[in-house]
Amino acid sequence: MEQLELIVVQLEEAKGLIEKGRVPHLRLAFILLDSVTELILHRTVQSELWDQEMLAGLLPTYKEMADHGHAEAVAEVEAIEAKIISKSDLNKIDRNFDAKVAFLVGRGVLDAALGPVLEKLHKYRNEMYHRDKLRPEVIKPATLIYFDSACTALDAYRQLCMAYGSASALGPELRRYAADDGLLGLVRQDLPQRIAAQLRREVGLDLPQVRSALVQYLHARLDQVRDGLVFIEDNLGVPHLVRGDALRLVQANLTATTTLEQVRGRRYPYSRADMERWRHLVCELESIDDKHQLVHEYAAIEDALEPFEQKVEKAVTDLDRHLSLQDDMARGK
Repeated sequence: MEQLELIVVQLEEAKGLIEKGRVPHLRLAFILLDSVTELILHRTVQSELWDQEMLAGLLPTYKEMADHGHAEAVAEVEAIEAKIISKSDLNKIDRNFDAKVAFLVGRGVLDAALGPVLEKLHKYRNEMYHRDKLRPEVIKPATLIYFDSACTALDAYRQLCMAYGSASALGPELRRYAADDGLLGLVRQDLPQRIAAQLRREVGLDLPQVRSALVQYLHARLDQVRDGLVFIEDNLGVPHLVRGDALRLVQANLTATTTLEQVRGRRYPYSRADMERWRHLVCELESIDDKHQLVHEYAAIEDALEPFEQKVEKAVTDLDRHLSLQDDMARGK
């Protein structure tokens, strides 16, 4: 009872923060949703691993029987060893969010389409929590997606036993979902799924609106990269620059390259074709009607774009700082 209540309270608090709608509240909601999702994953993993200690205890017995010529025991040893997960893998699953997701997807507990979505949203949480990176343009749609994904994870929530006492023993958050169960003396294995369904209805996920926000966000970032490259070419002060040179320069090792001709003669990880391809892929997002596929494709574009985007941003910042310094010196500051 208490375990499910912890989950419900976090989801209810996240819902209230989403309803307030301001960026600081959405940030807190997102962090809460990541926390409750990992809690759901952890408990579901533990339910899936309930037999590991028992199997580890049985294995020596069957090995001993096999060593003494019991043919049936040989087959049992092979079957048990196939089911036992190594300590290193268990430790990884216990410590790592993505490993939990991969384990549950591999077991068929979570839909494979949900896996990349949870992994991407968890990366956003780490940005918010560890590096103070908010992405305010998409924090609302990202939070709505995470709420929906947390509810999907709750759909798959399993405990070995889920028994309830009287309704009066429940907190208000959980009681509103279970009030129609009378004395609640029976085991209700479906209560997490009922809670998830109701929360999903109450918060809602307007997919066209979310899709539009994600598409606009990526288009704006591509525009910023394009404008940054133009700024570099217009202000670098190097004669005979042409369109496309900045794209090469931000990727070149200028300490080892002395001429513009050498820069132009090298191959680099990113090209103008990549910029055009990313733009085309962003446009294709507008035709996706599946929420998990939408986030998966969005994440693929963003993950491909960001390393180059960061190079351009750094180059623009360095050049802007240099120009400001030159301007200050010219004015005698």
